[in-house]
Amino acid sequence: MSVVVTGASGYVGQHVCVGLAEREISVAALGRAEQPGLFTCRRTGVTGSLESFMDGADGIIHLAGRLVDNPAASVEDYFEANVAFTDRVTHAAVEEGVPIIVHASSRLVYPSTLTAPARETLDVAPDTAYGLSKAWAEDVVRVRTAGTGTSALSLRIGQVTGGDHPGIGVIRSLVRQAIQRGTISVNGRGLAVRDIVHVQDVADVLIRATDYRGDWKAMNVGGVEPVTITQIAHMVAKLAGISEDNITHVETVTEDLSSYALSPERAYAVLDWHASIPLTDIIAEVLATREEETA
Repeated sequence: MSVVVTGASGYVGQHVCVGLAEREISVAALGRAEQPGLFTCRRTGVTGSLESFMDGADGIIHLAGRLVDNPAASVEDYFEANVAFTDRVTHAAVEEGVPIIVHASSRLVYPSTLTAPARETLDVAPDTAYGLSKAWAEDVVRVRTAGTGTSALSLRIGQVTGGDHPGIGVIRSLVRQAIQRGTISVNGRGLAVRDIVHVQDVADVLIRATDYRGDWKAMNVGGVEPVTITQIAHMVAKLAGISEDNITHVETVTEDLSSYALSPERAYAVLDWHASIPLTDIIAEVLATREEETA
């Protein structure tokens, strides 16, 4: 079996490539830069053609795109990497008869105002430029594969953490406070909800998705369970061995009430998959890394 991975040199892509190799699946790895080691990552669009990389492939895991790196960025800033490139990749895969396209989408195709876990069939309404670009990319995959016999999934992935991720957002910040100060500060009431998933679980579901056969579907990929920022703070305190009395809430002008919880039912029903690494294990991993850095 052979699988093409775009974005292979990225955070998730490297874990996917390793996971494929462990399963003795041949990898055609496409990335932004040359990477030493087991996998050769070529600059797509510079040498060769996408069709040549797709030739003979049994599936493609499409991870390449621009991440959220600037809150002020416009839809135009994200369009080429997230929409137009997805169109070229999907077109090439269909032309070459690749049986399955697995597309990495995002939780941000949902709005931040939902009061219940997001469902794939009802709740798409992005409220950011990045989220809009990912929703458009999903539509590209859906339209390009319709009626072609090509199977396709767009996985709406939660907040990915773990492994060697250089920035683990709120978890990393709270852990740093716990280790350096022995106290934790939470902005406001800490009611914002996040669905945090370990990179190993993400790699596992992306690889498992290459077995899917059927018309395009969107599918949520979240963690074991959604949590609030305050809940994360209490987990960090417990695992760091500090009193929960040392957690303080700092008043803010604007309370963050955003919610990005993901309903997991479809992933379980279609792929028999659910996240296996709980948030306590993710926090413990970050704590161990921070302690090693400060030792």
